[in-house]
Amino acid sequence: MKFFSLFFTVFSFFVIIHCQSTSSVSIQSNGESVQELPPGKDLLPPPGGEGEIILNEKGEEVQNHTGEIPFFQKKSDLPTELFRVYIASDSYMVRQIRHTDKIQRKPDPGGDELAKEEMKKFDLLSFVDDGMITIGLNSITGKLESIAFDRRVPRINDVAKIIQNDASRFNYEHFSKDGAPIVTKFLISYQIRLYPGKTRDEIKKMLQKKK
Repeated sequence: MKFFSLFFTVFSFFVIIHCQSTSSVSIQSNGESVQELPPGKDLLPPPGGEGEIILNEKGEEVQNHTGEIPFFQKKSDLPTELFRVYIASDSYMVRQIRHTDKIQRKPDPGGDELAKEEMKKFDLLSFVDDGMITIGLNSITGKLESIAFDRRVPRINDVAKIIQNDASRFNYEHFSKDGAPIVTKFLISYQIRLYPGKTRDEIKKMLQKKK
């Protein structure tokens, strides 16, 4: 009896610990796990429209809520906008807001880290900018076929190049019966954030050296 009593106590302890460790995760109807909302944050409609699933840079399903950066929260008025990407020297985040049942970006943590490293050299003054890129994929292979800025181009040329290079490295998984791409043309919206890493005098000296 003592053995069974001890076994039950230990078993109960591990069940409690397991429940506590998974309390921040909920299971959706499709069987995928999704993180619950942070405390004090409210759920918002998906930016891509009702019923759309949102995926992050790891390919994990996430929800839109008031704790997200405003860039991710806002409703999308462009039907072809599929991805939103936020880049800073300390952060790289992606939200796919539409057509996750047809196409998905393959996670690339190594490439994400390189993009963050590229941003460090531009951390001069506090600055926020955005850009939008049109992607065209080959209708047979699903590989990148064309890339161009659309509507908005970042004001710093070198940052614009980083964004364009970043979008060109994306690889996609296509979901169709024969594996052929269903979505071949779409938009990627970018927001970049620079931090004040240098004084104005240091920036002036840098510019003088370039001249």
